[in-house]
Amino acid sequence: MSSILSQLDQGLSGLFSQWNAYSTALAGALVAIVAYRVVTSTDPEIHPMRLARQSLPSAVRREGESAIYRSVDLGGGELRTGLEVKDKGASKWERGRDGDLRDVWRKVIEGDQGKRGGLKTILGSENVVGHDLGKFGGP
Repeated sequence: MSSILSQLDQGLSGLFSQWNAYSTALAGALVAIVAYRVVTSTDPEIHPMRLARQSLPSAVRREGESAIYRSVDLGGGELRTGLEVKDKGASKWERGRDGDLRDVWRKVIEGDQGKRGGLKTILGSENVVGHDLGKFGGP
């Protein structure tokens, strides 16, 4: 153990025996650069990997305009055209059809995640009328 400490002592003595004004200036500059980077750095509001997965620049753009950022699940420049209604038993990767108002009503009547939907008519700020979904063909 004493040999390790004596070697450490000799190494530090050798280092400081050669220390001069240039060494002090270089060490000070190094400390100043590191301190500046630490003090002025800002963390992003969102993790960079989440930003990278959030959207991609569209491949389709108008001349003279920047690329529009679109969701990753849309692919190369195509837009969603409808409700993306998927029939029961369809693969989750299969693209849904456009759908219409009948699909919206079907979803209201069947409910979602075990909760049945409801229909209310709001007349003014205080008059709310609830409707029975059974008369619309619900279960």
